[in-house]
Amino acid sequence: MTPSFRTVLSALLLASVVLLPGCLSSSEVECVSGTVRCGDTCVATQTDPNNCGSCGSACSGGNTCVAGGCVCPSGREVCNGICTTIATDKNNCGACGVQCGELFACNQGVCQDCSGGGCSNVQVLAGCIAPPGGYLVPIQDAPGGLLVQAPVNPSEGSFAATFPDALGLLGGALLYADHDSSLLLEVPVGALDKASSERLSLVGPSTGSKAGTTQVLVEPTADGGTRIYAMASNVNALRIFGGPAADLAAQLLDAGSGAVGALGLQELGGAAFDPFSFPEPFAKVNSDVFVPLNGTGTVIRLDVSDPTSVPVKDTYDLQPLVDALPGGGKAPDGGSFIPSPTMAIARNGMVYVATNVLRFNATGADYGPALVVRIDPDPNKQGQAALSAVAGLGADGGCQNVEWLADVPGGASGDPMLVSCAGARTVDENFFVTGVQNSALLLLDGTDQQVAAWVPSTDAGQAPPSVGRAVWNNGSVYVADETAARLYVLRYAENALLERVGYLDGGTPPQVCPAYITDLKVLPVQ
Repeated sequence: MTPSFRTVLSALLLASVVLLPGCLSSSEVECVSGTVRCGDTCVATQTDPNNCGSCGSACSGGNTCVAGGCVCPSGREVCNGICTTIATDKNNCGACGVQCGELFACNQGVCQDCSGGGCSNVQVLAGCIAPPGGYLVPIQDAPGGLLVQAPVNPSEGSFAATFPDALGLLGGALLYADHDSSLLLEVPVGALDKASSERLSLVGPSTGSKAGTTQVLVEPTADGGTRIYAMASNVNALRIFGGPAADLAAQLLDAGSGAVGALGLQELGGAAFDPFSFPEPFAKVNSDVFVPLNGTGTVIRLDVSDPTSVPVKDTYDLQPLVDALPGGGKAPDGGSFIPSPTMAIARNGMVYVATNVLRFNATGADYGPALVVRIDPDPNKQGQAALSAVAGLGADGGCQNVEWLADVPGGASGDPMLVSCAGARTVDENFFVTGVQNSALLLLDGTDQQVAAWVPSTDAGQAPPSVGRAVWNNGSVYVADETAARLYVLRYAENALLERVGYLDGGTPPQVCPAYITDLKVLPVQ
């Protein structure tokens, strides 16, 4: 099973708090049952791919650790020493060494002719964590099912991306926030293996070396250009760039000759946040951005009309709304929940904030009731007077730990909204998710009334699903699973969410990443 990205982050934060008074020396390390000591760390050698069976025995080639041995995951075969999904791999389609041609895709182990356009109805791009790095995975949503293509990462000269923290789209250009280099790359949508030599830093001399980017937002400007916002959460900074019009992007990056052009992005400025505030993906209303600060349980309102000087216009404390939840914001043992906001979106003239409602404890985290906070951006409403809670979420106990929100265009009474409830998760000593309760995707109408809910299913023996980010496209909703990096596809229509039949094996959603899906984007048709 795979650890949740946010669970691991939360656990690391907890560990840093617990160990501040004084770190344990190596002689004081005591391991619980089921783990052994490897150096100064307790490791479950029955399941840890880096210490499988014994300390330092790492699994490679896509193998996972099961019962202390490195094995190829179910549904894959070993081709040239690498665990390969032969149902979808163009170079090993149906069997090792069977290659599909340039205009073919591998669908259910058979090379499918795509020359007539039948394989490119919709292309979804997933950013993947695949230890020790990561990559992009293009996914074709075609009549025959989901076609998970071979992983790819952009490169230029001696530079190669390691894995994407966050993705953005500027017309026919992909903006790729690379993790290890903390650079913002420019990649032609039609040539995902190529990067421009123009790469912009997402960190500054005073912010650190790893940006930990959680959002890349692109918007048009009144002068015919674009503005690009990158939230570098790990270094507590917002970076703002200027760019060309969206319809020029593909032309500027044209890779037809093999060389990739440049967008000519300009650094405009940005904002710095307090240390350990962990700014999350924000919402923008006119010239103001509403930034959730995960570390402080607040949202701050910034004026970004002049990127060189970004003042704070207001601050919203989310703790009173947590305290007003059933149970008075307390766990059964009396411990206090905190908001832990994770993202914000603008919708129907309001700002909506997803909150985890967490309480950290010695075993990881407890999860409180579901909460989505509504902020009225009316300048006449300041501070707490602008806040309210979306009523009725998880009234049946089926939603906890709200992490992601998504706007769905086109409702009769305003845009509907998707609410991703990651659920109450239990983890083992290595922070691998072992159980999930109350995970669902909720559909709210334009008046914020819940009208539908979808609960993911899984086969026996598979990791329990945890609903992650969801993206909408023309009647379909693509949903990322946070525990096993599966991709579910739902049909959205008439206030209903229905899981669609038509995966590769007829019913099971494919695992598109080895560990975690960092981002999902629907790419423009090429």
